[in-house]
Amino acid sequence: MQWLSSRSTRGMSRMTNIVIGAGSGMGAAAARQLADRGPLVLADMNLAAAESLAAELGGEATAVACDVSDQDQLDSLFAGVDDLEALVHTAGLSNSMASGRRILDVNLIGVERVIRTAETRLRAGSVGVFLASQSGYMLPDDPGLLAALDDPLSDGFLDRLDKYFEVDEPTLAYQASKRGVHRLVRHHAKAWGTKGARIVSLSPGITDTPMGRGEENAHPEMLRMIEASPSGRRGTPEEVAQVIAFLTSPAASLITGSDVLVDGGMATILPRGTWNGKLRSTTAP
Repeated sequence: MQWLSSRSTRGMSRMTNIVIGAGSGMGAAAARQLADRGPLVLADMNLAAAESLAAELGGEATAVACDVSDQDQLDSLFAGVDDLEALVHTAGLSNSMASGRRILDVNLIGVERVIRTAETRLRAGSVGVFLASQSGYMLPDDPGLLAALDDPLSDGFLDRLDKYFEVDEPTLAYQASKRGVHRLVRHHAKAWGTKGARIVSLSPGITDTPMGRGEENAHPEMLRMIEASPSGRRGTPEEVAQVIAFLTSPAASLITGSDVLVDGGMATILPRGTWNGKLRSTTAP
């Protein structure tokens, strides 16, 4: 099903849609959902992959190179956008792809950079969807740790997090980064709302993408999680993209500042021992 955009009426000017991380997986699937809405910018670190998708989609799709850890590239990405409709952010690193600090830089600090850069381009009807993960729900509900996640662009951010857990450990960093995204959309919802815009996070479970398959190969216990989940299977990029299409449509006009789980119920059976003995302090400043 294709959900209507907020400006799809014939004869009216159409707003620009942006997908960051459009080169593959859920980003590419989301881009295909948005392709008929008008101007579509496909951003990815892998420019060749984004260009290939732009050629496939045709129409008003264009490809640009973008690394969310580079503010100059983000400024360039948004510089030509005067009328932002949907911003879909799927770019990220899994816990087998990089060090913990790099994961936090891309998955959390990078998301905050994107949110703040996009805020200068918001209009009534703009929507931002930021992919998180059901893994974010594995983080302990420690007030100090949660508060420490809330200002990713502040000086010494990673050093403050390091008082709570070993930020160089990729699995802990990944889970913390995704819980941080949940919190960022809540904190920014008011500012976006004052401009008539909405912001949400979306948390997939284990999904059949190249990144997901790579994680399964590195962590065989994920197969047991799939089998134990209520749905008993992986999700597909297309299933996630259908939810993104809904969230960026007028049909979702009251959904903002919250996280949407698209995980086949996997959050109900997540293992809870990842952080046992690894939370360093609940009183760190």
